[in-house]
Amino acid sequence: MARVTKGKTKRKAPAARKKAAQRVEVPVKTRKRNRPEYGSDAVAQLLQRYGFAYAFLNPGSSFRGLQDSLVNYNANKTPKVILGLHEDTVAGMAQGYATASGRPALCILHDMVGLMHGSMGVFNIYCAGMPVLVLGGSGPADYAMRGPVDYLHSANTQGELVRPFVKWDDEASTVDGVLDSIVRGYKIANTGPKGPVYIAFDLGLQEQELTSPITVHDIDQGCFQAPPPPAASAEVVDQVVDMLISARYPLIVGGRVGYLPAATGPIRELVELLGAAYRDDRTFVCMPTAPPPNLTGSSEVLTKADVVLAVDCADVRSTLGGYGARRHVFKTKGAKRQRVIDLSQNESASRTWNRVGGAIADTEVQMLADPMTGLGQIIDELKKRRRGDKALAARAGRRAQAIAREKAALVKTQRQLLAARWDDNPISPGRMVAELWEAVRAKPWYLTLRNHRTWPEGVWEFDGAGQYAGHSSGGGIGHGPGASVGAGFACRDDGRFPVGIIGDGDYLMATGAVWTAVHYRVPVLMVINNNTSWYNDEEHQAKIAAIRKRPPENAYIGTTTRDPEVDLAKVSEGYGATVEGPITAPDDLAPAFARAVRVVEGGGVAGVDVRTATL
Repeated sequence: MARVTKGKTKRKAPAARKKAAQRVEVPVKTRKRNRPEYGSDAVAQLLQRYGFAYAFLNPGSSFRGLQDSLVNYNANKTPKVILGLHEDTVAGMAQGYATASGRPALCILHDMVGLMHGSMGVFNIYCAGMPVLVLGGSGPADYAMRGPVDYLHSANTQGELVRPFVKWDDEASTVDGVLDSIVRGYKIANTGPKGPVYIAFDLGLQEQELTSPITVHDIDQGCFQAPPPPAASAEVVDQVVDMLISARYPLIVGGRVGYLPAATGPIRELVELLGAAYRDDRTFVCMPTAPPPNLTGSSEVLTKADVVLAVDCADVRSTLGGYGARRHVFKTKGAKRQRVIDLSQNESASRTWNRVGGAIADTEVQMLADPMTGLGQIIDELKKRRRGDKALAARAGRRAQAIAREKAALVKTQRQLLAARWDDNPISPGRMVAELWEAVRAKPWYLTLRNHRTWPEGVWEFDGAGQYAGHSSGGGIGHGPGASVGAGFACRDDGRFPVGIIGDGDYLMATGAVWTAVHYRVPVLMVINNNTSWYNDEEHQAKIAAIRKRPPENAYIGTTTRDPEVDLAKVSEGYGATVEGPITAPDDLAPAFARAVRVVEGGGVAGVDVRTATL
């Protein structure tokens, strides 16, 4: 049953939409203040100087002073308070915003209970390498201010809850100390490899009346900014270029730099200078889809490559397919293997508690540098070599022609696979993606999320990096709705069209994000890839049952949501969205997506529930 608004939707220009959104929750005017009067006023002023557009939060008494200052001292501007309905969703919004905007994000979490709720989201931020300042209300440390709930909800060192997966945490004991902590934390978060920091702000300090002027940092000074990105030594650059130009079949793999629009140019230039093949890492997009060198989706390109340059790949061992039969190859010095170059800052990341980043990769050279800086160094040296050796260009040209033939064959195979399941019912994930692509391809789209295991490579035509937010990175289910809405704030502000494909389990965990989008006038299109199953786990249950010679038919127990099937359209409508679904017939996809696009163009929040096959 479809639920749609009849008739034409009046469309608003992006600027008009942004202006309308700014009118949401405008505070009653209060007396203009020339200087901070309370500890939280000083912190609010510092956050404003940093230019944070939004403060994503779920309210809590432990930061009531700070929230008052954001609203009544800062007039709810820069940052504007954004209410999320769960702390994990709030953290996801901050991650989505940072990813889509390319700017640091701010979220605020209630004391222990809020931080515990939001810790999965903080872990996702950490794994994604996003610069997010997480402020947490805490205390009060002053015994005289505590009530019974404060004892239940406070800790001696609250940051211990997330210390294993933030770059830094602090809990200062004075207002001046909190200001210094924020400045230091902001600098740390934005220094590569980037990531979240957590700073606890005691309730007593927030509410402390300032009896004398307090100095709030002028943050445009160099000492308060992140340092310039590091480069590799000339010797390492020479070694890397030697390996690449001597390769029979060089392969470039693009990873987390896919968040950065500026990455497309240098990656494509390097690929073309070398006549190399290219593929995206598992959950990133760095190169345009169409050019001949892009063999993303090929099952053979990795095995053919004799030299691989992994550019900012989070788990290089996984990138190389090294967790199967080849897991022990790297242990033996004389073993025949690919020559692998890891261009990243992976080894500079904090790994004191977790195993994020995977096992030791079989790398010959670790080019420890800022990935964008390192790419520039490689390109400069390669151009220098080509000027001195004309044969290099000719060799690269011949290889590029052969790779172009591989690309043509790959495209043909991809189209055949799509066509073979075009009329499947339940709807094939490939058909869903193809129809959605046709509906949005002429828009300034930004893909906030996509189906992970069933994504049909080659169907959606990317222009390069900075068009896809990637996966949660930490594997946290419930990430998708919040991250899509967080990205939607950035897209609304700069005129892009946010669209995401969210799994039904992911969606069910965090439907409250829809309310935030509707309330703050954030246009976003969410397509629900709904197979009514936690299919990854259903598949695991079937496999283990088969191994044990037990009935795999029982795998649905405890893994499916089919009795009753959740009416996701009704749930979403309750938050104020315009929703279609469930869509069960393949031919109904195109008109449903077209109507949803019109809703979003008119400034609304649209959802389409699509019943899909499991694989």
